[in-house]
Order: sequence, then C-alpha cells, then structure tokens
Amino acid sequence: MNLVEHEYADLGSLRVRRAIHGTYSEPADDVEGGALAAARRSVGARGTVVDVGCGTGDLLRRWAGEGHFGQLVGVDRSPAAVGRTRGHGVTAMLGDACALPFRDTSVDCLLERHMLYHVPDVELALAEARRVLRPGGAFVTVINMMGTTPRLARLLRDSVEAAGDGAPVPPLPRVDSENLRPLLRGVFGEVEESQYRGELVFRDPEPLAALAVSLLVFYGVERGTARHHRVAADLRRAAARAFADGAGPWRDTKGWTVFVARR
Repeated sequence: MNLVEHEYADLGSLRVRRAIHGTYSEPADDVEGGALAAARRSVGARGTVVDVGCGTGDLLRRWAGEGHFGQLVGVDRSPAAVGRTRGHGVTAMLGDACALPFRDTSVDCLLERHMLYHVPDVELALAEARRVLRPGGAFVTVINMMGTTPRLARLLRDSVEAAGDGAPVPPLPRVDSENLRPLLRGVFGEVEESQYRGELVFRDPEPLAALAVSLLVFYGVERGTARHHRVAADLRRAAARAFADGAGPWRDTKGWTVFVARR
C-alpha cells in the first residue's frame, strides 16, 4: 500500500479538509456545487453519471436527493470510500481512473474532482474518460490552480524539512489547471472552464494546524509514525506562532477551475 492508498484507507483526513475549506473560505467555497452545476448543464435527468474518486459520496447523494432519475455511480480505489458512497440511490464500486470498469460509450457524464493529482498517468486517465463517454457526453473535472495556498504549502515544507530524517519532500503536484488545460484539449478538443478564486482565512491557529496536519501524507509523512507525530507537533507550534501577540487573521490565496470537455 502506497502513502496515498494508506491515507484514504479511512476518510478522516479528507473530512477534515472538506470541513475546513467549507468553513474558512472567503467567499464561501462550494466545490461540489460548482461541479454539480457544470454537470447538470451537460446531462439530462435520466443520464448515467459516474463520479471517479467519489470520496465521501456527498455529491452523488446530493444529486440523488435533488431528483436525478438516471444511474448514479461512484468509483474509488478506497474500500472506505466505496462503502461510504453506496446507498440512497447511488451505486459504488472499486475502480481506477486509468482502467475504468465501464464499456465503451456507456456513460453520459463522468466527473473527476480534485483527484487527478493522485493519478500516475493523467493522459491515460483522460483517454479512459473519453472512451467510456457516449457521443456528446461530458467530462467534468475540478483541479486546483497553479500555486494555490502558497503560505500553507510553505508552512508544510518548512516543518517537513526541519524534521530531517533524510527523507526528501515530494515535489509540487504534477497537475494543475494550467498544465491540465492543454492535455484536455489534446484528448477532447474544445474545453469550457470556470474559475473560482478566494482565500482561506483563519482567525485562530487550531483550524490552520488541523488542515496542515491533514495534508502531511502528500508531503511524504505517513500517519501513525513517529515522524508524523514529530512534524504534526511542529506544525501546531508554527501555527501558534503565526497568531502570537495578537497577529492575524492568517490569509492564504486559493483557486480552482472546473473544466467541462465533451466527447
């Protein structure tokens, strides 16, 4: 099991990240709403919708609750995510973005939200998305903009590097909205996009530290290890220092893009 698979063996850290972005973003952050709006414009009320990297399954359950009568399917490599997603009008199955478990031209809308960072071959994943879409079907993907939350990234890298142990800090994410755009055009042709910009705003250190700790796996620090305990403690101290002597609020720019491509 690699670090990312280990991270998603349970969904605790994912829930932390979602809750913090939902609570501390200005203006209010609704990634699911942005993706859902884009998808609804592209598929009828009875179309087959697949959410790859479905995570908690909240988007599909939200869509089911709002009256989608077609098939709603969640796909994830995490058994915990599949178990959490299944039910309430939603089907879920284990699967991989690079080898989707669907026939050619069998899906009306395919979503991949904030998950292409974890895919080893993004171009293969895009080709798979195109393969399973029906003619006229829509591929909706959400991805962070280049250099989003730079203060948070610097805080994490400084704490991980200070821990030493000779372990290198992983490079920046392989994919962002800038380098994904030409890949999408190469596979699908014309691509629509909507950009969302804002800030994370913290007025006390606890949510800042909690968000940073929830991201440590993506900086090569495995949960449950002595190294994780050491780096997490350093992050909490660093977050406290950021608010020392009445300093604050702590602001960090963020941005993400919704792309819609059609087969």
